[in-house]
Amino acid sequence: MDTDLIVLDETGRHEDLREQVGGILALVAPLVKPTTGLDLPGLVSFRIVPVETWQSEQAAETARLLRAYRELMPFWTRPGITLLGTAMLRTFRRISADMGGVMVMGATQPGPGADDSQTLLVPEALEHTGVLSDPEYLTQVIVHELVHHAQNRASQHRADWAAHTPKALLRGNGVSFLEEGHARWADQVITRDLFGAACDADSAPKSQRYNEVAKRKEITRLKPTVDPYKVGRTLVASAIDTVGTQELNAVWSNARLLPSKGEVADAVAALAADEPTRRPKLWASRLGSTTFTETGVRTFID
Repeated sequence: MDTDLIVLDETGRHEDLREQVGGILALVAPLVKPTTGLDLPGLVSFRIVPVETWQSEQAAETARLLRAYRELMPFWTRPGITLLGTAMLRTFRRISADMGGVMVMGATQPGPGADDSQTLLVPEALEHTGVLSDPEYLTQVIVHELVHHAQNRASQHRADWAAHTPKALLRGNGVSFLEEGHARWADQVITRDLFGAACDADSAPKSQRYNEVAKRKEITRLKPTVDPYKVGRTLVASAIDTVGTQELNAVWSNARLLPSKGEVADAVAALAADEPTRRPKLWASRLGSTTFTETGVRTFID
C-alpha cells in the first residue's frame, strides 16, 4: 500500500527540524510493515506545532473519545460518565502546558480522513526530554509513533474493539499495554537494525525543567503503577516469539484477543523474575490456541 508522508512546520520557526523529521520518515517508513506486518495509512502526517495547538487538539480528542464511550454505555451510566469526563478535562487543562510543552515526546491521533493518522511534535518538549540531543533518539520516537499509525489503521482507531469493550476507546482492558508495548517492541527492533543497538529515548538527558515538572503531584498521580511500555514490550515480544506477527495481528480487529488483567500480571511477574525466566506465557499461549474457521471467524481450540 502506498503511503503519503507529510511533515508540516506549523510554528514557522523549525524548518531544520521539519527536514530532519522528513529524512527520518523516508528512511524508516518502509521498515514498518516488514517488521510488524501492518500497513501504514494512506496518509501519514507529522505536524510540528506550538504547545497551544497540542493542548487544544489533545483536549478535543479526549472529549471525542469520552463522547463515543458514553454513547456505547447503558443510559443509566451516562450522567456519571459525563461527570468523570468533566473532571478529566479539567485536570488535563491544568497540566497540559507542562505535559505538552515539557514531557510528551510525541502524540498520535486520528487524521482528517477516516483511515489517516497524525503525530503532533512540540519542539520545546523534544528539547526538554532530550530527544533532540541525538538523532538516534529522534529516530526511535518517529518509529514509535509510525507504529501507532499502523495500529490505528488496523484497529480503525480502536473502533473494531469498541462495540465489544467500550473502555478500549479510553485505553482500558489491556489496550495501553498492547499499543505501547507493540510500538516499543517495534522501535527497538528497527533501531537495532539501523544502529547496531536498540535505542532508548527514555535515557536521553532531561532538562532541569523536565525534572521539576516530573515531580509535580498532579503529574506523579497520573503515572501508572505498571509501566505499559516495559511490561507491554515483554508481553508482545513473548507473543511474537511464540506465534509470530501474523497471529498477533489478529488482535487489532478482535477485542476478545486483547490481553486480560491476568495476562498483564503474568508479564509483570516475568519482568520481576530472575533470568532466564523473564518470559510471560499466558497471553502468548492463548493466542497460540486459536485458529481461523473456513468462514474467517477466529475460534478457540480446546
